Amino acid sequence: MKNKTKIYAMLIAFSMVSIFGASAAIAESSDVTTTWIVPADTTIATSFPNAQDHIEFNAAGQNFSDLAATGQTGVNAALRVTNNGNTAITVEASWLAEWPTGVTSVNISIGDNTNASKLWYGDANETTNQTWNASLAVDGANDFWFWTDGAEVEETAGIERTLRVYSSNA
Repeated sequence: MKNKTKIYAMLIAFSMVSIFGASAAIAESSDVTTTWIVPADTTIATSFPNAQDHIEFNAAGQNFSDLAATGQTGVNAALRVTNNGNTAITVEASWLAEWPTGVTSVNISIGDNTNASKLWYGDANETTNQTWNASLAVDGANDFWFWTDGAEVEETAGIERTLRVYSSNA
């Protein structure tokens, strides 16, 4: 009798498998896109390696040629621009207002203390943006030396103009 019970039990089990299907685990999958959005940070810092707190031209008279910025030396530039962001940047600059009458040019040398026309602003284009560096690397810096020319510049205790240095994605 025991054998008949075993056979019936096996037949019932096989019947259940054929009716309900094998219970083998079948895995399903679904792909999910994951996106990281990290905005470009084009933060810059300006500093004055020459121990000044601005760029100053201190002329001895109303006429001057190749007058270097106060305090700049062969080692210390008048201005340093540093990329503090997370992407390479383009650095550009221009003055926000026209220079005082008689100031005829500002010549800016990049990376060395040579009065060579690497960047040149004249009294007709001082408010025009010029590219100072097309791709300044993250944590990179550029030093800039300044010279100016003027003829019959009005005597004053100091006429200030703002130089706007700004950055954008390279």
